[in-house]
This record gives sequence, structure tokens and C-alpha cells, in this order.
Amino acid sequence: MKQENKRALTAEEVNRYLQSLYGWEQEGKYITRRFYFEDWQDITGFMKHLANSIEETNHHPDVILHTGTKTITVSTTTHSEGGLTMADIELAKKLNEYKP
Repeated sequence: MKQENKRALTAEEVNRYLQSLYGWEQEGKYITRRFYFEDWQDITGFMKHLANSIEETNHHPDVILHTGTKTITVSTTTHSEGGLTMADIELAKKLNEYKP
């Protein structure tokens, strides 16, 4: 299991990383992205990718499955640090690698 990089990020660093993280937005002490899917097979594939990404990064986001709209919302923060860290950015990058 990977050791998390819990280096706290400044507001400037968060903004810079978000510019290169497609779909992610800052919401207070979290970064959040809503992923959209065509069908349940894609959702299942993403959920597997999500589980693998959580295991690989050792970072655990909040996840909401919206069955009516076939979307999944992922929000991440580092609770132990009281805000955003490199662990959140690394998880977001990993999740963005998903290709249906």
C-alpha cells in the first residue's frame, strides 16, 4: 500500500492543479467531480477503477452514485490535515485516467 503524500496545498497550488484536472472543481475544503456514463457497464467499469485507485493511493473519497442520471460524484479532502493535500490531487489524477 502506498504512503499518502499529505503535504498541505496553498490556495495558489490548488488553483494551479485544478487547471490541469479536467472536470474537477474546488468546493470549500474538497475537490469534486461528477462523472457521466452512458450505461451500467461503464458505471461498473468506473467503480472497479475507483476501487483500484483507492487501494493504490491509500486515499478514501466520498462517493455518491446517482442511479437516475447515471452519474457518480466523487469528493476528496484530507480530513486529518483539515483541507486539500497532494493525496487529493494524486487521487483525482488517477480517477481521470479512466477510459470506458
